[in-house]
Amino acid sequence: MNCLDFRRRITAEPRSRDADLLAHRDSCDEGCAPFWQRAQRFEDDFETALAGIPVPDGLADRILLAHATQERRGQVRRRRSWMAMAASVLIAFGGVGLLWRHMDGTSLPALAVAHMPWEMDSLNMTRPMTDAQVEAGFIGRSAHLKGPAPAGVTYVHDCTVGPYPAVHLVTRMNDEPVVALYMPGKMSDADSDFHRDGWDGRQIALSGGTLVVMAQGASRNTMDAVARGWREALEGPVAPSVGQI
Repeated sequence: MNCLDFRRRITAEPRSRDADLLAHRDSCDEGCAPFWQRAQRFEDDFETALAGIPVPDGLADRILLAHATQERRGQVRRRRSWMAMAASVLIAFGGVGLLWRHMDGTSLPALAVAHMPWEMDSLNMTRPMTDAQVEAGFIGRSAHLKGPAPAGVTYVHDCTVGPYPAVHLVTRMNDEPVVALYMPGKMSDADSDFHRDGWDGRQIALSGGTLVVMAQGASRNTMDAVARGWREALEGPVAPSVGQI
C-alpha cells in the first residue's frame, strides 16, 4: 500500500481498523501517521458538533402530526404544506443563510477543493505518463478519450469527488502542475470561473460530463492551455472554421 492509497482509504473510512491500513500507518516515514491522527481529530470534532445541536422538544411529534394532517388534504394543498414545513425547518436551523451555505458547500468547485488535501502529493509527481497509461485511467469510469491527451500528464487515477465518480489528472506544463477532475455524466449548464481557498479554477460544461481545472499559483495561460487540451481530448479536436481552412 502506498501513501496515496492509504490517504484515500482513511478519507473514506477514517475509523477503519483494517490491518493493512494500520500497518502502513505505523511503518510510513512520509507523514501518514500524523495524517491519520488529523483524520481522527476531525471525526471527533464532527461528532461533538453534531451532539451539540439541540433538537426542539416535540419536534418528531409535530412533524408526524403535520404529515398525517396533510395526507387528508388535496395534492395541491399537500405540496404547499410540505414547502412550508421545509421552510420552517430551514428557518429553525439558520434560515436562508444555512441553505445558501449548504448549496455553496456542495457545489462542484467546493467539492473539488475539499478533495485536494488528500491528493497534494500528486502535485509533486514529475515523470510523464504514456498515452496508454493515461487512457487506462478512464476505463474505470467507462469513459475514453476522443483526442490525444495533453503532453505532460504526470498523474491519473479514478476517484470520487463528493458523490460523483471522477477521473483525477495532473498535467505539468511550464513546470506548473494543473489539476483536472473529469466527472462523466455530471452535467453542467455553463462554464464558470472560481477562486476558493487558494485555488483558481474553472468549471467547464462538456457534452458527456463536467471538467474542473484548477491550480495554485499557475499562470492563466498555463491553465487555459491545460483546459483547452483536456476539452479536445474528451470531446475531440475542434474543427476549424471556414475562415481558418
